[in-house]
Amino acid sequence: MFGLFKNIKSLFKNKLTKKPVIKENTFLVWEPCSKSHAEVVPGFCKYLLDLGYHVSVLITPDRYKEGLFSRFSKNENISYNKLSQKQIRKYFKTSDLSDVKGLLVTTVGKLYDEVNYDEIYKAFNQNADKSKIFFVEHEAKYAVDKGIWKDNLITLRELNYKGAKSIVINPHYFGEIKITPKNEDITNFVTVGAIRDKRKNNEQIINSIEELYKKGYKNFKVTVIGKGSLKAFDKELRPYIDIKGRLPFDKMYDEIEKADFMLTSYNADNPAHQRYNTTGTSGNFQLVYGFLKPCIILDSFAPINGFSENNSIIYNKDNEYPLAMEKGINMSQDEYKKLQENLKIYANDFYNSSLENLRGLING
Repeated sequence: MFGLFKNIKSLFKNKLTKKPVIKENTFLVWEPCSKSHAEVVPGFCKYLLDLGYHVSVLITPDRYKEGLFSRFSKNENISYNKLSQKQIRKYFKTSDLSDVKGLLVTTVGKLYDEVNYDEIYKAFNQNADKSKIFFVEHEAKYAVDKGIWKDNLITLRELNYKGAKSIVINPHYFGEIKITPKNEDITNFVTVGAIRDKRKNNEQIINSIEELYKKGYKNFKVTVIGKGSLKAFDKELRPYIDIKGRLPFDKMYDEIEKADFMLTSYNADNPAHQRYNTTGTSGNFQLVYGFLKPCIILDSFAPINGFSENNSIIYNKDNEYPLAMEKGINMSQDEYKKLQENLKIYANDFYNSSLENLRGLING
């Protein structure tokens, strides 16, 4: 009889919807994408912590294992929930959100098949208070083109497309990190992402490595955090390229700390790169702001992303890319420190304005 009761109790328990940790003054943060965009979650959590909320994080469990929050100090005001995306979605179907202060969905694009912001609320209980739910949109183009863009959507940067407006909140906090000076012996350039041309002009980086080598530079390396193979490079160039492959977040943080400059290689004539100047942004920029690593960037992509000669290395034409890297190699530690100081001023101002934007959005 006892065994039968135990089995019935277990069956009943399994039918209950698993809930995230909810305390007084809880704000939920949900990243519904299982493969990307997780890097923004710590920064959004930090803003909510600064606003005085208890933050309950809902994200694919593997991201925790990869060390996404590895640089966060212990904090009783943040809870990390070990729920699958299926369990999370089931929870939102059953909860009316009456016991939380709000919900921030950090990738709204995962809640619709085609851009239709009226459809996204189907992911939630019909009695949920819509005024408590806030969405982050990572690509504005399609909604703006369809004429359905909403000004209360959060973007990571100001839009530069058909006059569209948004709530700008930039999450570039990753936890307690080391702000490191320029390396004395080997200048370490880092690039994040696979070796492919869709998002970056990798041929430009490869050609620059070759040109620097021909000029006799031996005191530099390019660290690639992403997929790739040294087979694509001539043997004499391979000592200057360190391909790490895809790294978990904790290891990526370590590599960024050890680097000197962030390499970007956007091309003004490449349509795939235009989003970084108009309707979207790059996770590379979040790392630049958060770790204070000056970037090498084409002039036409610099101003809207907060970069200038005061905090970055700017080049004007594609054929000047090797010269930009050369400038980084020859830069003194004092010059480098000045770039970092100016970058910190920009990042801090961006943080403070983002915090106020989020406060205003939540308070209505």
